[in-house]
Amino acid sequence: MTSTPPLARPALAPIVAVDADSVLNPEDPTHAMALGYQPHRYDGPSPDGRHVTGTVWLPPNHGPWLRELANHSQPVWCTSWNHLAAEYRATTGITSHLAAHPRPRGRIRIGHQSKLGPLYAWVARRPLGVLDDEFGGKAPFTADQRTAGGTPTLPRPVNPFHGLRRADIDAVLTWLRQL
Repeated sequence: MTSTPPLARPALAPIVAVDADSVLNPEDPTHAMALGYQPHRYDGPSPDGRHVTGTVWLPPNHGPWLRELANHSQPVWCTSWNHLAAEYRATTGITSHLAAHPRPRGRIRIGHQSKLGPLYAWVARRPLGVLDDEFGGKAPFTADQRTAGGTPTLPRPVNPFHGLRRADIDAVLTWLRQL
């Protein structure tokens, strides 16, 4: 039985792409309150330029968790909110250090999450972890293909009803330490 040699340590930091809606703010406000999330009022532009208002539920521990990821990777936004996500989250003290990934779009079509193709092209051969609540059914297969081709890829599904949890961060950190 032959063993697979470990992948070479990447020259550039791995990227961890983070979606905003349902990952950093869960869909269920009742559950969010029970988990200690705090309400933050949003009053500003949406990705399509319309003015929107509403409440976003954010927990105080997401900022430290994402900064922890930043010690081992380059976290980036991967959301249609793009720079608006960075600007708004910065006002709440969460994730102001995340850069915006260019041109993300999030819809699942024929088994593929449409923002992953542009994301894969943008990161090229850098290792990539993705924290998102929506993956197409082919995402694990595509990630396995990228990994087998020498580009470690980890799609980490986040439950949209309770958002990012410590277990999600730990899974990504474990993956990053194995690179």
